[in-house]
Amino acid sequence: MRLLLVRHGETEGNVSRRLQGAEDPLTERGRRQARELAAHLSDRSDVSALYASPYRRAFDTARAIGDALGFQPEPRPALAELDVGRAAGYRFEAWVEEFPEEAERFRQEGVDYAWPGGESGRDLSARAEREMDRILRSHRHKSGAVLLVSHGGTLAWIIAHLLKEPDGEWPHDYTRLDNCSITEAAIAPNGDGPTKFLYTNEVGHLSADPDEEAATGGDPVE
Repeated sequence: MRLLLVRHGETEGNVSRRLQGAEDPLTERGRRQARELAAHLSDRSDVSALYASPYRRAFDTARAIGDALGFQPEPRPALAELDVGRAAGYRFEAWVEEFPEEAERFRQEGVDYAWPGGESGRDLSARAEREMDRILRSHRHKSGAVLLVSHGGTLAWIIAHLLKEPDGEWPHDYTRLDNCSITEAAIAPNGDGPTKFLYTNEVGHLSADPDEEAATGGDPVE
């Protein structure tokens, strides 16, 4: 089977680099990205299932894809982003300045640090891995592709899990996923053999922004 991992479209929180909660919406650019991604994926006839984080930014992206493919996305709470609890809405630097003791705990405890009112990185890792395994068990014997729409942090943990990397450290190598990027993997039948990633962070289906085109004289942006 094939697995398509999609990050949601751009949000104001992405632009301002704020810690986000469940209700952060897509920007106009993010909505455009979702439409372009949906148009790109509409050429694929092999997608048999569409799962999404219930967080607004991811589910709205998934809805655009589902409209293009002709079916509704299924919300899966375990695909949500890290719950930062009461820190949602803060720029990280402002949170560090206002809560220096918590910031020191964050630095010292790493993936075990639980955000006040939220969860830890280890919590996110565990739930994302369990959900990924459930989805794979449901579809491993079927043909076609399964599409997941989620978040940068959650997808990073999923990629590390599929590569069977050790737990216990932030998967920094996989957190550089752009908004509305696609990562595609081939899953070995019956779980035998390693997962093969065909490409990661593909964004060739997205158009350049007008400001970027003006800065480059209208030439394509690499």
